[in-house]
Amino acid sequence: MIKTNKDKLVVQEVLGKISHPVMIQSRGYVITWDGKPKIGLGIGGIKYNVKVGDPIFGWPEAEYLEPGVALEGIDDRAKGALLNLSCVGNEVKVISGEGKGLKGVVTGKAGYAGAPAHVLAHFSDEDLEKLAIGDKVRIKAEGVGLEIKGFEGKVFNVSPSFLESLDLELEDGELIVPVVKEIPAYAMGSGVGGGAAMSGHWCIQTCPPELVKELGLEDLRIGDLVACRDILMLYGKGYYKGAITVGIIAFGASDRGGHGAGVFAIAVSKEGKIRPRIDPEANVAKYLGLKR
Repeated sequence: MIKTNKDKLVVQEVLGKISHPVMIQSRGYVITWDGKPKIGLGIGGIKYNVKVGDPIFGWPEAEYLEPGVALEGIDDRAKGALLNLSCVGNEVKVISGEGKGLKGVVTGKAGYAGAPAHVLAHFSDEDLEKLAIGDKVRIKAEGVGLEIKGFEGKVFNVSPSFLESLDLELEDGELIVPVVKEIPAYAMGSGVGGGAAMSGHWCIQTCPPELVKELGLEDLRIGDLVACRDILMLYGKGYYKGAITVGIIAFGASDRGGHGAGVFAIAVSKEGKIRPRIDPEANVAKYLGLKR
């Protein structure tokens, strides 16, 4: 059982709104790693049939397929606060439109410099039918500044309740974290050098097929926890020998060269003081008890 500083954290409200779908190319197609045209749908909007826990592969014409409901800031000043302060497990409450009063939960975060930035939320199938693009939501933001006593690494992007649901252990200063897979540094793609760990993802390359087969990524799911070896997502995103970053798969695969399923950090140790424990069921949907 771990101990944290959860009683000291600031809990505050941040506002967002449901985003419109965004095309990677507003006109024309994106080009896949092997020179084929593709529409590239999947970023933003409301997905009625794509949830946390679904496969990253197998969605026709999709690129960066975001699950559930994608949220963005209500204006330019609010965008940064929404992305940086929202954490997995935070409550989302709809405050306008037909769905006013409905509640969901934050499941992920996506975006980096030059790319659309969204906080991703889960709502039940029944509630999704009452939501519309542009509806405003209120997030009860809690988790920034969270620390695990006795662990010298950093924790990001998770609420205290979600962190506790992982049943973490601390042995001799090492944090034992459940993950579905370990990812080597050479598999990391687009997103290197990006901003701080609180605001953005880094892609695990999902092409060419030979790489996917080599790493066993075929069964990877949105919401899976993974351990990235020799990767440091802290005050930037880059290679660092011996470091370990544990992250969550925010969205689906990509067929563009150097791109793929985006992972955002939840725990980082520059000194490698994280011990991954393989658990095929280590997924956000399990820990949040999400149902379709």
